[in-house]
Amino acid sequence: MRKIGWLISVALLASANSVFAQPPGPVTCPPDVGAALAAQCPCDSSGPGQSWKNHGQYVSCVVRFRNDLRKAGCLDDTAKRTIARCAARSTCGKAGAVLCCNYDTSGTCSDLTPGNFIAEGVCSNNAAVPCDTATDCIVATGAPRVKRSAEKCTDNGGTPVGGGSVCSACPIPPPSPVPSPGPTP
Repeated sequence: MRKIGWLISVALLASANSVFAQPPGPVTCPPDVGAALAAQCPCDSSGPGQSWKNHGQYVSCVVRFRNDLRKAGCLDDTAKRTIARCAARSTCGKAGAVLCCNYDTSGTCSDLTPGNFIAEGVCSNNAAVPCDTATDCIVATGAPRVKRSAEKCTDNGGTPVGGGSVCSACPIPPPSPVPSPGPTP
């Protein structure tokens, strides 16, 4: 009786593995590869409410999807090379990791009526940039970098900007710092 149960278990597992190993059907080229990739392998979870077990699991998902798109002829040579590279250089599947950006906030705006939503001035750090307020003159001083934590980012003079890949640009303007909670009464 044990042997029959064991054989049935093995047969079920074998059939389940063969079903999951095959793609659900022919891949059609999506109009927006980035959006399709984000939907197929979301950075923040591996499925409904589940986190990636590790960074390698996320990268593996991206590479499988990239290979399906490549086989379907959806990708140009640049995309073939960069998709996996960008996934590997991301915070996805790394607990607590953040993208860290550095900014030059020294620029001022010459607008005489700041805050009226009309860019009537220019930035002191780049006269080709029209501005309404000094916020319009903030410049990212490089590409984002992955840091193990927000604290590691700020310790190095950076601004944590959330999760994602270093292949995306630093957001302008940078996000406002989140105030730390005060002592509880």
